[in-house]
Amino acid sequence: MMEIISTLKKLIEVRFNIIKSEITDQISSMAARVGVLVMMVLSASFILLFGSISLAFYFSEIYGSSSVGFLLLTGIYLALFIVLYLLRNASFFQKLLKNSLSKYVFLFDNKKD
Repeated sequence: MMEIISTLKKLIEVRFNIIKSEITDQISSMAARVGVLVMMVLSASFILLFGSISLAFYFSEIYGSSSVGFLLLTGIYLALFIVLYLLRNASFFQKLLKNSLSKYVFLFDNKKD
């Protein structure tokens, strides 16, 4: 009887360790993906910043006035903001963003990286 209890305790302990290991693996995988996503957002922000400044100076050369170049770029960003504002409640837009993020962050397949 004691052998059965001892074996059962070991079995439960092994199963608990396996589950703990799987959860740790999934959490670390998700944290790594979120970290990569944060670095991608930071990189994209710098690309957008310096690309915007370059485009504004390019428009300034074309129109001969730096204020016109920067105002033109501001107008482009304002139009983009208005389009995104109008799409904010669109179900297809929200669904697209949700699916894209969840597919990237929550990849809990049984694949080993």
